[in-house]
Amino acid sequence: MATPPRISQGVRELPLPVKVMVVFAVALLPLGLAAALMGVRNYHQEVALTRDLSWGQWVSVTAPLTMWLLTLLTGWLLAERLLIRPLLTMRRSVERYSAGEHDVRLGGENFLTLEVAALATAFDKMADQISNHDAELNTALFEQKRLTREVHHRVKNNLQIVSSLLSLQARESPSADVAHAHATVQARVGALALVHRWMHEGTTHQGVDLHALANDLCASLEQNAGVGGQAPIMVHCAVEPIVVAENTAVPLAFFVTELVSLTKQRAASTPLAVAVTAVKTENGGRLTVTAAPFINGGGLGTGNSARRIIEGMARQLRTPLEHDTTAGSYSIGFPVVAP
Repeated sequence: MATPPRISQGVRELPLPVKVMVVFAVALLPLGLAAALMGVRNYHQEVALTRDLSWGQWVSVTAPLTMWLLTLLTGWLLAERLLIRPLLTMRRSVERYSAGEHDVRLGGENFLTLEVAALATAFDKMADQISNHDAELNTALFEQKRLTREVHHRVKNNLQIVSSLLSLQARESPSADVAHAHATVQARVGALALVHRWMHEGTTHQGVDLHALANDLCASLEQNAGVGGQAPIMVHCAVEPIVVAENTAVPLAFFVTELVSLTKQRAASTPLAVAVTAVKTENGGRLTVTAAPFINGGGLGTGNSARRIIEGMARQLRTPLEHDTTAGSYSIGFPVVAP
């Protein structure tokens, strides 16, 4: 007959010392009953001989029951010393190990049974293997990060060299259109180089610091303005401290670069101010580029590479491209890395 679930659950929730005591009491119950019957028989025999029992006679009467109680107590003490205490020690050690104290070991404990000592040795061996495995993983991870950082560093250097060559070519171009084409490509390559720089040279290990990336990008775009007789541009950057993933930083950098380059083309000879802002929102973040040429009908136009790139970046981020004709701004949303 199966044990009722409530009784089984109640027995399972009892502390181990109580369970051991109950088991000993049940196991020694026949001996206890025999001791009680023997004590009753001795009592009747002594009373039949004399009315007043002496101390010796009382000891004779209570001796069987006393021996039974001593046997029960001795068994309990042995179980507590050989089984209960070692198990509680192991339980505390396992809890400390699972809480993060990975230096916990049971080798220094004095266990009196070979089985418990073997279990403690197995725990120490397992803990040592986990520690060695973690150390190997940390070493491999450190080496992987070092190699990745080295690759990004080399890519960044190569992109900066290409960007410098394009900038030089733009400044030496006899035609303004050719100079602008070279400057546009140079700005794109420079933006990509900055992204590679901040991928593994920033202070955060969770992604790319958009605040630092945007400030460097705006400074670079402002410094390279005025190529080929174009008007100088003041790029104002106001980006909140936001961390984005690497696959988000590239589209955002190209988004800013293309819009600033587009304002250069439309600025004629008048100095122009461009504002780049990024704020956190409920669903992530929003990047906005504001400039006078985008007011009213001054949109992206049609059939040009800048428009295709900007719309492509919006599709890559899976967000709609918004154009505020009154403020003269373009903005897109983007995901952020949760702290």
